[in-house]
Amino acid sequence: MTRVTYHDFVERVTELGFLFPPDKTLKGFPTINDFVPESQWWTNDPELDPWLWKDRVAEEKKLAYGTFFNGKKGFIAQPFYSIFIDAFRPQSSMEERWQSGKLGAYERKFWNLLTSENRPIGTHEYRKMLDNEDKSAKSALDTAVVQLQMTFDVTIAGNVDMLDKNGNPYNKAVAFDTVENWVPKEWLSMNPRMNHQEALEKLYTRTERIGQSVDMKQIKKMFAKSLKAYQRFG
Repeated sequence: MTRVTYHDFVERVTELGFLFPPDKTLKGFPTINDFVPESQWWTNDPELDPWLWKDRVAEEKKLAYGTFFNGKKGFIAQPFYSIFIDAFRPQSSMEERWQSGKLGAYERKFWNLLTSENRPIGTHEYRKMLDNEDKSAKSALDTAVVQLQMTFDVTIAGNVDMLDKNGNPYNKAVAFDTVENWVPKEWLSMNPRMNHQEALEKLYTRTERIGQSVDMKQIKKMFAKSLKAYQRFG
């Protein structure tokens, strides 16, 4: 297998439209392991190490990276981002969802933190909301962050520095932001506006076209959790 650069990777995902997680979630559909040699992983080379690409594409806004596919992380190319939004983002506002009793408490807390700060928030920062709560609260908060990604309200925005008490960076944390803050406006005008069902069918068809003998039943299962997240507010 030939060497694959960061630029090659971005081009490949753009050609496909989106890329599922690398654990063969959908047999027959390409994953990053199908075209990036194992020898490139963990080299710490930003041009060659796929582990670094996931954060880099989000920071540079080359691709969207996040928990989009059945609660697992993958990539979405610019031309397909608005289609995912049309397929999975509810029409109701966050306040309307809360008033209807369908929005979880930690979903609301995390959303309010992001919108009040109006900047990317690191994992280490938002977990401070838990204070002295038990492990179940941490699990509920992590679930809330995943749910808000699947409804395309929140996305991964790259990394932020973790600072010690003297203000010196000592580690990196995954950073999250609202889609409104993060997504380039031109991404949203690459396709005509679609209704929910039209966009969903577009994604199904694209997956079937790219995959090799992929069964439509399995394709629909790949998007099932995202669809369920959307339908909560329907």
